[in-house]
Amino acid sequence: MKNNLILVAMIMLISISVSAQSQDKKQTSGNKVEQQILTLNKEWADAMVSGDMAALDRLFDDGLTVTAGNGSTRGKTEEMNDSKPRPDLKTYFFNTENVKVRVYDDSAVVTGTAKWKINFGGKDIDNEIRYMSVYAKQKGDWRMVALHVTRPGQPMRRPPPPNNSPSDYRSVAVSEKPSKLK
Repeated sequence: MKNNLILVAMIMLISISVSAQSQDKKQTSGNKVEQQILTLNKEWADAMVSGDMAALDRLFDDGLTVTAGNGSTRGKTEEMNDSKPRPDLKTYFFNTENVKVRVYDDSAVVTGTAKWKINFGGKDIDNEIRYMSVYAKQKGDWRMVALHVTRPGQPMRRPPPPNNSPSDYRSVAVSEKPSKLK
């Protein structure tokens, strides 16, 4: 009986150890992908400063969709055209901050803040955006498939609901009379 208890305890310890090693491998694998995505995020920022069109072409998927804070969208071609070096535009720096990566199998979501300074037509301009980019792994390579940018500090606005709409908890709560306790 005592030998059986020892055997059961050993089997449980081995199971726990194997499970922990499996979790460590998953976390290491996840961290490796996160590092790859962070590297791509840095390459994107560097290419924006240097105007490295070859790097941007490699980073951006052909089906890239960029959505601005006002809801307008553009594709890879428009984004590449906006990023081309121009004689009247100089980018001093393009930095990303508060970057977070979440990996989901063959896709990854990156959120962060981008700050950069440019000189446009002789005038220095500071810029800041919040961004979310989505990367997808295709044919072994990670490519940016979506980018959403917006100015920080814009509170989310919700249009007022129609009066007495059952989907609006505020109007229902106000319009209903409390029942009397008996």
